[in-house]
This record gives sequence, structure tokens and C-alpha cells, in this order.
Amino acid sequence: MTQQNPIPVLVVHGIAQRKRDKVEADVAHMNEALGEKYELIPVYWGDLGADDAHLDRLMGRYEQRAEGFWSMAADSALRPVVKSWGKSLSWVTKRRGDRELAAEIRDLSRRNAELMDQRVRGYVNDRFQSMRRWMTGALLPWIADVMVYQSHSYRRKIHERVRQVMAERLPPQAGTAAMPLHVIAHSLGGIIIFDMAMAENNPLHIQHLVTLGSQPAFFHVIDPRGDLTPFTGHPVTLPPNFRGWTNIWDQHDMLAFSVGEVFRLHDGKLPREMPVRCFRSTGLLRSHQGYWTRAAALRCIRKALDEAE
Repeated sequence: MTQQNPIPVLVVHGIAQRKRDKVEADVAHMNEALGEKYELIPVYWGDLGADDAHLDRLMGRYEQRAEGFWSMAADSALRPVVKSWGKSLSWVTKRRGDRELAAEIRDLSRRNAELMDQRVRGYVNDRFQSMRRWMTGALLPWIADVMVYQSHSYRRKIHERVRQVMAERLPPQAGTAAMPLHVIAHSLGGIIIFDMAMAENNPLHIQHLVTLGSQPAFFHVIDPRGDLTPFTGHPVTLPPNFRGWTNIWDQHDMLAFSVGEVFRLHDGKLPREMPVRCFRSTGLLRSHQGYWTRAAALRCIRKALDEAE
């Protein structure tokens, strides 16, 4: 009995992936779970995403700031004292008849109080900006990759990366009507493949797309993709090169959207919806990334691919 060659499946990751090794390890783990019947081929495009290496240059800083907590505390405590002492000494000096010296004392105490105030504000601002820098660094890749993808030049580069991997790992006819593709796509990866399938020139031919926590329907509703009919409350029919679709979404994943209300396949069938629950507790990041490793999601992926043949 001859052993059949494994079925090639492109795997396109989503947002906030900056480590090729991590993506390849996730795909290898998924391939192990799906079995030898399938050969999963990772498409890494994270190096083409948003550049978040210089965020610290974007955070505002006061020119004057206290160096350390105790220095800030001293400035905060002495500031009203200096201001009050200056006023009192200026008043006494003025009463003695030296108006010029009184004015100098008043100005000096005011400048010192303002400097202390700036140092306190600078210290507090640095603490706030440090927290903001951390939050921006943690959240920006999730947002910025989507922003960058809206640029036609970056979108073209990402699409070219998909084509490059196809050329390196698949036969020349892959992605055409002669050899439509099986694809697993997570998050923004689902939109990348969807857009390539909806392209006017040389569209990808899809045998079956499995989306994981993805947003093609959301993006089409707010910004119609390609030459597709805008969604006006009635399902939009997909072209015949898009043959099958299973959409897997976690009930706690806030970045996942259903597709059945928005799209219909060319033969009139609904895309298949497969809700899963990767974690028992809510959590945006955990739920959105859980499709790669959680048994419930992996079972759904295997079932979708098995039944797509």
C-alpha cells in the first residue's frame, strides 16, 4: 500500500508576532496535533508589521525633574515653605525701605518655588510616561499591525511574502484553479488571505480556509473588500474561487467575529461557524492566542480540514 503525500496547508499568523521562531514553533505544535496527514507551511510576515522599536522617543519629558522619590518628596514639602518665606522676607525688607532688594527676594523665591514645582511635575510625569511606555509597548503591536496593513505598500509587501512562501514550498500551480489552497489563518492573517482571494488580478483560489479568531466580516462591513458588494444587511456572495470556509472563534475572544451573517459561498452555502472555549476564564490575550495550543481549537481545525476534502 503506497503512502499518500501529506496535504499542504498554508498557515498565516496574525497580529503582534515579532519572533519567527515562536511562529514556527506554534505551527509545528499544531502540525503534531493534526497528524501526518497534513503538512503545515508557516508564512511569517511579522518583520513586515509595525516598527515599535523606538516608542521611548515619543514620550514627553519635562526639562526639569527630581532624580528619585526622596528628592521629589523634599521639593514637594519645601515648595510652599520657600514661597511663603520669600513673601514674608520680601514684605519685611520692603517695610524697611529697600524696595529693590524686596523685589529681588520675591522673584528669587518665586523662581525657586517654580523650579521645585517643575521638578515634582517632571518626576510624576516620568512615572506616568514609564507606565504609558509599557502599556503602549504591550498594546501597540496589536493595534499598529492593523494600521500598517491598511497602507497599500505594506499590504502589497505582506501579500508578496505569502506568494514567496508559496513559490518556495508549493508547486507552481498552487493557488490557482488547478490546485486551490488549504489555509489556516489566525487573526489578521484571515484578512490577508481573504483580501488575496478577493483580488481583481491573480486572486488566490481557496479550497478551504480555516480562520481562527479573525475579522474578515468586521472589516468588510466597515470597509468593503476588493470588488465585493458592500454589506447592506443581506449576505454578500463570495466568488467561485473561494470554495470553502470554516470560522473558529472563542466565545471570550473580543477580536473574533462570526462570518455567517455577512457572507455566503458561491454555491449558496453558509460558511461553517465553530465556536470553541479555549479557556474557562475570560481574557483578551489568552483567548485570542489560545487557538494555537488548546485541544478544543485543535480538534475543530482537524475536523474542518478532514471534512473539507
